[in-house]
Amino acid sequence: MSTIITLLISIVSIMFLRACLVTLGYYKEPILSAFQQYGDEVGFSPLFESIMWATTLAYLIFVLLVPSSFLVLLGIIAFVSYIMLYWKVKDNIMNYPEVFLRFPRWYRDIVDHTSREERRKLSYMWLGLPLRTRLLYNAQHNEFRKWVELVVLSVA
Repeated sequence: MSTIITLLISIVSIMFLRACLVTLGYYKEPILSAFQQYGDEVGFSPLFESIMWATTLAYLIFVLLVPSSFLVLLGIIAFVSYIMLYWKVKDNIMNYPEVFLRFPRWYRDIVDHTSREERRKLSYMWLGLPLRTRLLYNAQHNEFRKWVELVVLSVA
């Protein structure tokens, strides 16, 4: 049982680290790939995802330290309530941009200064970049901002 929980802790730790990198703006792939979808734009809130993974990680560590059937039941109830909260908040992300679209800052700038069609083209241009260039733009926000301006100018 503890090996399963240890495996779950390592998987959740990786997902938490990924969510933190997205929230801080050092991993742009998930947000930019979300721009590709046709239809209504879906808001992306990495802060909400980071909180979810942090809560899950804390719960798994606590279950590993203090095994109890009551904690498992509490975890199931918390998971179901979180899913319900997520579906409720997911539809309202675009209605409250000052709360949900606050992080990362580059995302807020793109949403404020580009149209939906420009963001879709930005996303496809991002996928066409070589891996090393994407790694460079992930780490250097000023260079990424310049690249975004060049792409927006070229598709206008």
